[in-house]
Amino acid sequence: MDVRNKNIFISPLDWGLGHTTRCISIIKALQELGANLYLGVNQVQKKILDKEVSRITYLHFDGYNIEYPNSNKMALKMALQIPKVLLAIKNENRNLSKIVKEHNIDLVISDNRFGLYNISTPSIYITHQINIQAPLGIDKLLFKLHKKYIDNFVQCWIPDYENNDSALAGKLSHGKTETNYHYLSPISRFETPCLTTTNEYAYLAIISGPEPQRTTFEKIIINLFEHQNKKCAILGGQPLLNKNSSNKNIDYYSHLDSSNFYELINITERVISRPGYSTIMDLGVLQKPVFFIPTPGQTEQEYLARLYKEKYNIGYVKQNKLTRLDPNQFNLIPFTRKTNLKSKILELVEKIE
Repeated sequence: MDVRNKNIFISPLDWGLGHTTRCISIIKALQELGANLYLGVNQVQKKILDKEVSRITYLHFDGYNIEYPNSNKMALKMALQIPKVLLAIKNENRNLSKIVKEHNIDLVISDNRFGLYNISTPSIYITHQINIQAPLGIDKLLFKLHKKYIDNFVQCWIPDYENNDSALAGKLSHGKTETNYHYLSPISRFETPCLTTTNEYAYLAIISGPEPQRTTFEKIIINLFEHQNKKCAILGGQPLLNKNSSNKNIDYYSHLDSSNFYELINITERVISRPGYSTIMDLGVLQKPVFFIPTPGQTEQEYLARLYKEKYNIGYVKQNKLTRLDPNQFNLIPFTRKTNLKSKILELVEKIE
C-alpha cells in the first residue's frame, strides 16, 4: 500500500496518557509520507494532540474509562469492569465500521484498542505487551486472549528492539511471535538527550495514571517535596486543567506540551515517575536519572520496575512506602537510539496489499 493521499484512521487507548503521546511520532511520520489522518480520541486526548500536531481531522471516540481502586483490591476491581470493557470493544468495532464508510478510510491503526479492526479495511495493532504479566498463571490465559484479538489485524507493530537482550520492555515484548509481528524499535516524541549542566529543580515528579491513584500519588509527592530543602517541580498529568502555580519550594504544572516538557526535564536534576512504557522510552532518549513508583496493582509497571532495578540499578518503591528520597537510588535508563521511523513505517505499510 502506498500511503500517499490515503485516509488513515488512528486511535490510541485512553488507559493513561502514554498511548496518546507515543502516537505523536507515528502521526508525524505518516503526515510526512503524505497521508491524510483522522484521529479517534476523547476530550483529554484531543487536548494533548492539539498542541503537538496539525492538519488533523478529529473524530470523537469514547475510551474504556478504566477505574482503579483506592485499596489494593486491584484484581477484584478489574474483574468487575470486564463487562464494561467487552461492551466498549464491541462498540468501538461497530463505530469504526461507520467511520470507515463515512470517511473512505484506507487503513486503520489501533494503539492497544482491541476492537479497532475492520474486515473490509487493513488494520494495524500497536502494543509493547504481547506477553501480559499477571499472577497465578493468569498470564497464560491473557496471552491467548490477547493473541485472539491481535489475530484480527494484518500487522502487529511492537515499539521495542527486536533483540531480546536490548529490549526496553523485557519479556513483555518478546516471546512467541507470529510472522505478522514487526518490531519498530523504541519510539519517542523526543529526539535528543538533555544537555544542561545547570539544574533549577532538584526533583521533578511526573504524575500519571488513572484515578483515584493519580491523585493519591500526587498528594504523597506534595507532602514529600514540602519537606525538601530544595526546589522541586510536579507535572500533574491533567491536560484539561490549565493550572500552573508556585507554593513554597514547589512549582506545579498541570500539563505541558512536548517542547515545554523537554525544557522542564532539561533543568531538572532527577525525575520521579511511574514506570509506564512510554515514559521509559522518552526517558531513554532524554537521559535523566529516574526513580520509579509503580501504580499499585498494575502488573506491567510492577514488572518493569523490578526489571530496571535488576538490570540498571534504578530504584523503585511501592507508592504507600514512599517516605524519603535517596539520590543514590536514581539512575539512567540506557540511551535509546531512535530508528528512522518514517522508513520503517513505509517498509511495513508497503507489505500490505
